[in-house]
Amino acid sequence: MLFLLLWGPLLVLAAVCLLTLDKLEPRRRRGLFPLFAAMLVLAAALFGGAWLLGRYGLAWRTWFQWGLSGLLWLAGLAAGAATVGYAGRWLEEKGRAVKTTVTGLSALCLASAMLVGTVLGGLWCLGPMEQVVTYGGQRVILGRWVSSCELYEYHGPLVRGAGPMLADWDESLIEGAMNWQALLFPRGGGIMEPNQGKEVWP
Repeated sequence: MLFLLLWGPLLVLAAVCLLTLDKLEPRRRRGLFPLFAAMLVLAAALFGGAWLLGRYGLAWRTWFQWGLSGLLWLAGLAAGAATVGYAGRWLEEKGRAVKTTVTGLSALCLASAMLVGTVLGGLWCLGPMEQVVTYGGQRVILGRWVSSCELYEYHGPLVRGAGPMLADWDESLIEGAMNWQALLFPRGGGIMEPNQGKEVWP
């Protein structure tokens, strides 16, 4: 099902895009190649970078992953729309029926890929709300999930440790956090201790 709704449509769009780049002169498909190239570069940075970082126990910072995902979504939408629009130019010589069929199928593939890709991509790039703090004299990242908080190793503005650095930690040792009480206790109550199923009340 996933192939029919996401990977298949993406392959169709890629094929139509490459044919359009081959059939039309540069002046008749202006902007299509830069958009297609930008989409490939962003996808390589987002997914390839995440895979490479994961091999070393690292992960993209949440803000950077969201930013790359948003840029990739915009580049994909622009490249797909340009592909559908420009494809009609070289398909005119193939006849009205062929042009209507190919452009219609391409538009349908674009809609399916964007819809399914948005849902799956949104789930994939979910991450904790992050804040750089000091814990026990060490610079770390405080990440807040829906019902818990975790500490991650700090590796700069773009990268953090992939998994929590401590199974148990003491929130009283956190220093330098802006409004960290509101971050840890957003509803005026306690937080869920990492890897535990009980409330801890301040």
